[in-house]
Amino acid sequence: MDNKDKLILALDTSDIEEISSILNDVSPPLNIVKIGPIAFLPNSEKIIEIIHSKNLSVMFDFKFFDIPNTIKNSLRFLFEINTKIFTIHSLSGPEAIKTVSEELLTLEQELGIPKPEMFAVTILTSFDKNQLKSIGLEENIDENVLRLVELSIKSGVDGVVCSGEEIELIKRNFGDSVKILVPGVRMENRNDDQKRIITPKEALIKGADYIVLGRTLTEEPDKKKRINDIIKSL
Repeated sequence: MDNKDKLILALDTSDIEEISSILNDVSPPLNIVKIGPIAFLPNSEKIIEIIHSKNLSVMFDFKFFDIPNTIKNSLRFLFEINTKIFTIHSLSGPEAIKTVSEELLTLEQELGIPKPEMFAVTILTSFDKNQLKSIGLEENIDENVLRLVELSIKSGVDGVVCSGEEIELIKRNFGDSVKILVPGVRMENRNDDQKRIITPKEALIKGADYIVLGRTLTEEPDKKKRINDIIKSL
């Protein structure tokens, strides 16, 4: 896979005109866009129309966390919007993940469309040790990540979402049995809500299969130059 195809653009704004402008600047070369509640809920039909007009794939980042049947009955929509990747929370549990995995195969056969890859979210990159402790998780971040990754792999996920700090930990313990997607990727350190960050080049060297570019790209005045600089740095 070409390195540019490992890059995912995060659309974290509700302004549909801004979304359209960003996509005009960076697609091509980027081919996958991440949409979550901020971008999708106010603009559902329009944003899908724009994405489809540019022949882009979707990372549907809603971090499904519900009873198995509810998640199962939400999956057909993912096939309709050209979803390449979607996220589910590992704390949904083995039953939910297994149910989703089986339903994806059923829909793939029924619709004749390749199923999207399911990536499990472990510990959010905005969390640090103190925040984990505040919600009752006494183990350190690494221990919690490993436990949730193992559960997710056994339940049938294609990949896991983790911070750059956990890439080597996961590779060391699970090898190539699971793909790795890394958010919180930056060209430089900044003071904001992402506690555990890494540069794009570092993430790929450590073994990430996909990396998500958000504010490090979308807040730049010259986005075309920025994305070209990022690709050259890889």
